[in-house]
Amino acid sequence: MLSQTFHYSVASVVSAAIGLLNAVVFTRLLAPDEYGVYVVGLSTAGIVSALLFTWVRVAALRFQSEGGAVDVRKTIFLAYLISAFAAPVALLVATLTTSVSLERNIAAIFFALGLGLFELGQELLKARLRSLAFMTASIIRACLAFTLCLVAALLGGGGLCQLAMVAITYFVTTTLFASTILRSPVAGPRISDLRTFAAFGIPITLSGIVFAIHAALDRMLVFHFMGDHAAGQYGASADLVRQIILIPAVSIASATIPLAVRAYANDGAREARRHLEFSLEILLAAVLPAVAGVALTSSYIAGVILGSEFRETAARIMPILAFAWLFQSFSQSYIHASFHLAKTPFMMTTQSIAMLIANLAVMPVLLARFGLVGAASSLVIVEAFGAGFGWYLTRKAFPLPFDAFRLMRIVAATAIMAVVLMVLKPLLPISVVSFGVLAAIGCLVYVAAAFAFDIAYLRTAVIAYGARRKLWPASQSKHERLGTPSITAPSTGLPNMSIRKP
Repeated sequence: MLSQTFHYSVASVVSAAIGLLNAVVFTRLLAPDEYGVYVVGLSTAGIVSALLFTWVRVAALRFQSEGGAVDVRKTIFLAYLISAFAAPVALLVATLTTSVSLERNIAAIFFALGLGLFELGQELLKARLRSLAFMTASIIRACLAFTLCLVAALLGGGGLCQLAMVAITYFVTTTLFASTILRSPVAGPRISDLRTFAAFGIPITLSGIVFAIHAALDRMLVFHFMGDHAAGQYGASADLVRQIILIPAVSIASATIPLAVRAYANDGAREARRHLEFSLEILLAAVLPAVAGVALTSSYIAGVILGSEFRETAARIMPILAFAWLFQSFSQSYIHASFHLAKTPFMMTTQSIAMLIANLAVMPVLLARFGLVGAASSLVIVEAFGAGFGWYLTRKAFPLPFDAFRLMRIVAATAIMAVVLMVLKPLLPISVVSFGVLAAIGCLVYVAAAFAFDIAYLRTAVIAYGARRKLWPASQSKHERLGTPSITAPSTGLPNMSIRKP
C-alpha cells in the first residue's frame, strides 16, 4: 500500500507542481476571456469523456485488478474503439444543446478522445499494480502538455489552441507507453467480456455522466450567466485549489481501490476493511491540512501564483472552494470504494443523481444572488450533501470502517497548524518569501504534531526503522522511552513492525 501510494503521490506532486506552473504562466499569457474558452472546453470534454468512456474505464479497473490469470486488456481497447465511433453523435448533441460554437465543441471532442485513451491506459497500469509506469506516464504527459501549450501561447494561440495541445499530449503519451500497457503475454479480445463490461459499467456510466455534469455545472452556469471572462476567473481559482487538494487524494485512491479489491477477492471482507481503515487515515492526513492551509493562505497563494486579473477573485473564493474539494475527495477516494467492492454501481448512480438535483436547485439561486462567491458556496453545500448521502448508501453496500478516535488526531494536528498560521499571517506581507515561510512552518508544525499523535502510524514506523538500524539499543528502544506499549499496527494493513531483541 505505502509503496503504491508513494509512486502515485510522486506522480501527483509533480503533476501538481506543473499545474501550478501552468497557473503562473498561463494566467499571465492569456486574458480571462481566453482562459474562459479553455475552461468551458475542458468542462464540455469532461462530460463527453464520461458519456463515451466511463463504462470502459471502470471495467478496466474492476476486472483487471483481480490479477492472476485475468487479462482483459485487448478487450478493453476494443471497447474504447466502439465508444469512439459515437464521437460524432456527441458532437452533434453538444452543438445543439449548448451555446458554445461548433469549433469549440470540435476541440472539446478531440480533447475527450485523447483524455479517454490516456485514462484507460492509466487504469490498466493501476489495475496491474504498475505504479512506477503510471507515475512516469503522468509526469511525461504533464511536461509535454506544458511545453506545447507554452509554445502555442507565445505564438499567440488562445484557449482553443490550449485545448488542442493538451489533447495531442494524451495521444502521444499513450502511444509511448503502449508497449508497457500491453506487455506480453496478452490475452486476445473476447466478445463475451464486452457484455460483462457493459453490464457492470453502463450503470456506472450513467453515474459518471451525472457526476461530470455536476462537476462542470458551476463553470457552465458561470459562463451562461456571466460570460467567458468570469468563467476564466472562476475556473483558474477552482483548478488551482483542485490541484492542491484533490490530486493528493486521487493518488491515494489510486492505490486504495485496486488493493482493496484484491484484498477482498483473496482474503475476504475483514482484510479489505483493515486496508480501507488505514487508507482513510492516510487520505485525511494528507487532505485536511491542505484544506486548512489553502483556506488560511488563499491571498498569498493568489498573489504569488495567479496573474493580476485573477487574484482578487481567487482570494475571495479559494477558501470556500477548499472545503468543497474536501468533501469531494472523501466521496471519490473512500465512499466509492464501497460501491466497487459490493459491485453496486446503481448506488453510485443514486448518489450522483441526488447531487445533480441538489446542484440544479442551489447553484442558479446562489450564483444569481451572490455571483462567484455564491457559485463556490453552493458547491460546498452540494458536496457536503453528497458525502453524507453517499455514506448512508455505503451501509447498504459494503459498510466502511470509521475510527473516530484516530481521525480526531488528524483534526487536532491540523488545528495546531492552523493556529500557528493565524498567528503568523498578520506579521507577513503578501510575497513569495512570506508564502514560502508560511508553507514551510505550516508543514513542519503539522508533521511534528502528526509524529506526536502517531498519525498513520508515523511514529511507530520511525521507531521500528530506528531500531532495525540500531540507532538506539533494542533493550531500551525509542517506544519504551516514549512510553508507548507496542510497535505493532495490527489493524492497519501495515506489515508487522514488532521489535524483538536479538
